[in-house]
Amino acid sequence: MIVIKMPSLEVMIFNNKVNLSYKENEKDRLIKAIEILNDNWRKYSNLHGKVSDIKIASLISLELQDSINDLKKKIEYKKNNLPVQTNKEKQLETKIDKLKEELSLSEKHLEELNNELIKIKENLIKYKNE
Repeated sequence: MIVIKMPSLEVMIFNNKVNLSYKENEKDRLIKAIEILNDNWRKYSNLHGKVSDIKIASLISLELQDSINDLKKKIEYKKNNLPVQTNKEKQLETKIDKLKEELSLSEKHLEELNNELIKIKENLIKYKNE
């Protein structure tokens, strides 16, 4: 069995040293997440020493979870309220369809004219040879 050792990083989270293992491609995301947590920790510095660290961590967790939920709602709202097509797009699509129909009819007329020309040519050759 092959064991792949993941890199680790010693960081400070909520004024505590923590040794974290991470996937190589996720180091930047991990550092950014730690910075956000520590920024929030400093935001509640007025509560340090007055309430337990777990209460502060709980407040931070609630705040972050609320932010995540807001973002999810915004994404869902945008998904559900995106216009399928604007009126201008619908008009252009209709115009394209009409032009395609006209092109198709023109091609049919050209085909008929070409066939008639072939028949005329054949008749001229036939008449000339008589």
